[in-house]
Amino acid sequence: MFNEIYIEKLKSNFSEAIRVIFANKVRTFLTALGIIFGVAAVITMLAIGNGAEKEILAQLELVGVNNIVITPIPDEKESDSNEEESEEGASESKRFSKGLDVLDVESIKKYIPSVRKVSPEIILETYVIKKGRQNPVKLIGVTPDFFETANIKIESGKNFSNEQVIQSLPVCVIGKKIEKKLFTGESAIGKQIKVKDVWLQVVGVIEEKFISDSAQENLGIR
Repeated sequence: MFNEIYIEKLKSNFSEAIRVIFANKVRTFLTALGIIFGVAAVITMLAIGNGAEKEILAQLELVGVNNIVITPIPDEKESDSNEEESEEGASESKRFSKGLDVLDVESIKKYIPSVRKVSPEIILETYVIKKGRQNPVKLIGVTPDFFETANIKIESGKNFSNEQVIQSLPVCVIGKKIEKKLFTGESAIGKQIKVKDVWLQVVGVIEEKFISDSAQENLGIR
């Protein structure tokens, strides 16, 4: 008996709701539109937040959570006043700093206990020669610790050995894209590439990573 009364009441309320909806079509449409846009806005904001969080975490994973990257800052141009003085024949005083060197790196490792690994690097814009063709590349001088600090894995071959570092042997580790471009369909391990006037033996190929342009620009990731 109670269930029948409840069902009849539910039917009556539903019929009344349908009647009110059709009697106030404009108000119903605006209310539904507000609900749709409100829910869509919330879902969009959550999606954007989750996407930004994943991108930030991915970038942190690329460079390492506890890494500190020190890069040189080029000297600013001389001010207009200095230019006027130079025109009058007055002597100019320019600031000069050679930046950090290998001795500074060793001092950091020695005197700062919280630093686990340090990897200096020098970057040269150069080119490789393959079958008479020049291809622009970045030649980066690093130590074996570079790959661990930069969270870079060797896919094939091996990292630099201590003997190679001590003797400054002409060896290199190349990226997967370089291997595909210069050694199509074959492994580059053990082969040589000519970088400008120097022949380098390939000892390793790093694992390929797909990095966005924004990450490359903001984080200095290659």
